[in-house]
Amino acid sequence: MTAVEHVNALTKRWLAEAGADSAVLSAVGVWPLLAFLADGAAGADDADETRAELSAAIGVPAEEAARAARELLEVVTHTPSVKTALGLWTRDQVRVREDWLGRLPGGVHGELTGEPGIDQTRLDAWASERTEGLIPQLPIEVSAETMFVLASALLVSVTWRNEFTATTDISAGPWADARGRLECLRQFDADLDLLHVADTPIGRVTAVTVEGDEDVDVVLVLGPAETSPSEVLAVGTALIGAPRHPMTRGTDLPVGDAGPGVLVETVESIWNQDSLVTTTVPFRIAARHDLLDRAALFGLQNAMVDSDGHFPGVSDYPLYVQQAVQDAVAEFSKTGFRAAAVTAIDMFGTGAPRERYQVRRVSVTFDRPFAYYAVHRDSGLILVAGWVTEPSRAQDVSSGSAERHRQIRGPLSVR
Repeated sequence: MTAVEHVNALTKRWLAEAGADSAVLSAVGVWPLLAFLADGAAGADDADETRAELSAAIGVPAEEAARAARELLEVVTHTPSVKTALGLWTRDQVRVREDWLGRLPGGVHGELTGEPGIDQTRLDAWASERTEGLIPQLPIEVSAETMFVLASALLVSVTWRNEFTATTDISAGPWADARGRLECLRQFDADLDLLHVADTPIGRVTAVTVEGDEDVDVVLVLGPAETSPSEVLAVGTALIGAPRHPMTRGTDLPVGDAGPGVLVETVESIWNQDSLVTTTVPFRIAARHDLLDRAALFGLQNAMVDSDGHFPGVSDYPLYVQQAVQDAVAEFSKTGFRAAAVTAIDMFGTGAPRERYQVRRVSVTFDRPFAYYAVHRDSGLILVAGWVTEPSRAQDVSSGSAERHRQIRGPLSVR
């Protein structure tokens, strides 16, 4: 398996634990950090156990982890719609081994002063600059005892190849009672094959690709009404890249109700071409993930234990994980999609002809909770994924960023 496949596998496992609430997460932000830590964990009994656990979490042998992390970063570095950064900060007492540091991207190492106010301000500025303000703060609280911080920042900026138009016409589904108050988005496209209906273990599932103008697309996935978010999200990942379930293209769908949210009709039109009409909702979702709440998923159980040190391949200084947190934001609007994630690990120590034609019109409507995935088109790498439980109301979209980010940060206990 490639690094991309391993990251998508972690995305699937993480999504399998999703609840019913709206969600946004990025395994791309976590996986390289775990890989570099696996590379640096070796030598003592505790370190070897930590190394084995991290290796199992990323799906790569520890001795190949740094190479695989660089392979992944190479994919995103050459993706115009994506910006990524890695940062490492240590105190003077932590003498980082040059061979381990040499396996990280160049120019990532900075110093911690030991003054929490100064260090927090610097690291918050790093997070804000690298996400263009979408995430204005590092998700961890720097303390006087913080000896080592390893962080990643991811920014995905997509402009739709075919822009949506605003509408307020949702007449069915659980969001219908908001008609007249709920902003919806509608897109018309001539390519019916941007829509697929898949036969999956949970029933028929609808997937629509919303194309970006460069190399990242967003896939919207709607499952059967009775299925849970985790079931739809897990199946959705299997529809990315090389699909693992039988799929029917939009051009091959029969007339009538052809899948969840899908209606195929023969209509009269002044244009001699078929059309795909996608109706969805704008959304803005922000989430915080304390990775240590799912320490086994991320291979961090042993690394949390205060011991003689888990990462002798990084430094002689005994280090153990005190905090591991990701803040993530996703915004879907009529013009495009933006998402960001900052992950940090803190170690203690669009005239017409008059002739009319009979054409096919395929309409797909997302009028109830659905999944979404931002996907690198060439590699199939899932950059950001999540679940939309409630659409944005007008006031949600226009509310101030400071208040939104206060909601992201919230309290976090220090282990």
